[in-house]
Amino acid sequence: MTFDNLFDALENNLIENKTDRQIVEKILEAERDWIVPITNLNQFIDLLEKEIGDKASKSNLSKLQDRYQINGFKNSAWNAESVYSLLEIFELTNSTDLSSVFTDLSNRIKTK
Repeated sequence: MTFDNLFDALENNLIENKTDRQIVEKILEAERDWIVPITNLNQFIDLLEKEIGDKASKSNLSKLQDRYQINGFKNSAWNAESVYSLLEIFELTNSTDLSSVFTDLSNRIKTK
């Protein structure tokens, strides 16, 4: 699913579930802060997993955030902000990794 699709669904009130709306808002915040242009959720997951070297789980994203901090946010301040927004998603879901969150969310939005 593209970020434009997510934005349109949010703006047109096509997402009825409050938690889903909050997750979409966090995803869009993260996308805006990510320093490299990305167009869809799959591309974002691929970039995150490449950056992490593993799945985009809460613990791995926390480690990535720590790594950015240790490096003094050199060339990574925006990405650090992005990761912070993504970490907030885990407060809204029981999923263990972002790939599952993105897939489940995409399926729920497509069916509406």
